[in-house]
Amino acid sequence: MNPIHHSWRGALALLVLISACGDEENVDPDDARPIDADVTDPPPAVDTWRQVEHLARPGIAEALLINNDFLAGYNGTAPAFAGVPAGTLTMVVGEAKTVLKAIYLGVCLINGNVPGLTAATGLKPAGMQCVEIGAAMFSDGAATTLKAPVATAAQAYADAVFDQFEPDVMRIDTAVASGYLTLCGAADTKPLLCGGRQLTDDSIDITYDYLLAGAASHLATLPAQFNALVSDGVQYDSGAAGTQNSGNVTPPDPTNRNQFHPAVAATFPYSAAPH
Repeated sequence: MNPIHHSWRGALALLVLISACGDEENVDPDDARPIDADVTDPPPAVDTWRQVEHLARPGIAEALLINNDFLAGYNGTAPAFAGVPAGTLTMVVGEAKTVLKAIYLGVCLINGNVPGLTAATGLKPAGMQCVEIGAAMFSDGAATTLKAPVATAAQAYADAVFDQFEPDVMRIDTAVASGYLTLCGAADTKPLLCGGRQLTDDSIDITYDYLLAGAASHLATLPAQFNALVSDGVQYDSGAAGTQNSGNVTPPDPTNRNQFHPAVAATFPYSAAPH
């Protein structure tokens, strides 16, 4: 190789290197593009994030909001509904309370259609005894007009339960043992619950049991259909004794191998074995 040509190549490379180093002084510090990128390239897009769901207690928002737009809007807001237009918030809350009133009325109607049950011995939604049950709830024979006390009681149930569970966040009280049914105070406190949630907690059964039966201790004395009413029938543990099932209302079916959860590892990351 000609040594003169070789020297020229080396000098040219050195000039390119010096020029590149000098250009760094003029680089926009906020421009994330590589130094050797084409200056016509647009800056990289900034990642944007959008909240699509806030979920502390399963079965609350999903059960109470029927309109998909309301549910999507609810999940995209802050728990305290900050920034939501007042008119929209009124409609969303109204729909949730309409569903809650239907739950109360449905339970009271069922109580009156089971032979031998009374308002005192039947289910008590959120612990509230029905003021009337069955056909006695209506002021007309066509069962289309509620008696005034029944409508008032349904509204009271909706208002109380909404305030107990909304905003839907997990509240932790370090002064008491954590649990999915840990009360923040008395049984009528708003908000109602201050505990955490274990993997084995049957959150749906626990929620349904409260909304429909007030976490009824006398549930075992009622017809079996009532147990099915307050349970989704899904168990965590397949064992006959259900030793890991916390808050289940119905017993597990060991023959159903499709609904149970494998044992969770005791160490991080606590993942279950493939199932």
